[in-house]
Amino acid sequence: MKRLLVRAESCAGCRFCEMVCSFSHEGRFSPSLSRITVIKEDRFGFDYPIFCRLCESCPPADSCPSRALGRSPEGTLMLDEEACSGCGTCLKACPHTALKIGEASKPIFCDLCGGRPRCVERCPTGALSYEEVEEFDEKPIEALKRLMERWGIHA
Repeated sequence: MKRLLVRAESCAGCRFCEMVCSFSHEGRFSPSLSRITVIKEDRFGFDYPIFCRLCESCPPADSCPSRALGRSPEGTLMLDEEACSGCGTCLKACPHTALKIGEASKPIFCDLCGGRPRCVERCPTGALSYEEVEEFDEKPIEALKRLMERWGIHA
């Protein structure tokens, strides 16, 4: 399956991915409407994009009391907006905090832009890529720990 990948050491924290995402989906530049969120850890100087990682087991979909979340044929999450009550259970269930509530009080999440992620196309540092992989090699927290160790930061 093709997935969005991050090379954390290349992320400059510019948040351009957030702007491109929100404009592509909502027609305006607003990080709060982006499906990708750059986490800034100023204490250690890290920036790391968070997005739906297309987990094989999908805790947000499994937790939805109205069964409003499902999978598209491409493997991305899909929302049945009529069935969604906006309760937020799916947000709490996501282990990567990749879902957020949009303006319609419904969850928003990465849909890979229909197979052509705009964030990848526009990332100025090449930190994002869209590649064929079976499974993620490391979780975001593991990537941050690896970078901290590499840069001699011990927390």
